[in-house]
Amino acid sequence: MYNQNQNQSATYNGENKIKESVFSKMLRAGGKNYFFDVKKASNGSNYLTITDSYKNQKGENVTNRVMIFKDHTANFIATLEEAKTYLQ
Repeated sequence: MYNQNQNQSATYNGENKIKESVFSKMLRAGGKNYFFDVKKASNGSNYLTITDSYKNQKGENVTNRVMIFKDHTANFIATLEEAKTYLQ
């Protein structure tokens, strides 16, 4: 199930710096939720965070996050496409 929410809202990170949200989409897959968020950094450059969230066997919430910066996007997507061929 896909849920798309494009907005221009602002959020605060741990240092109280405002991060502008450019794009946000959630993907539910089995027992996991994946969040894809593009945000604008304080230097004006956009970056992607991919977060997965699930409950472990003890019922505790587990969250993992990967940040992909603008200058790494092309190589990241190319490697993901390459890995995809082994998943079919």
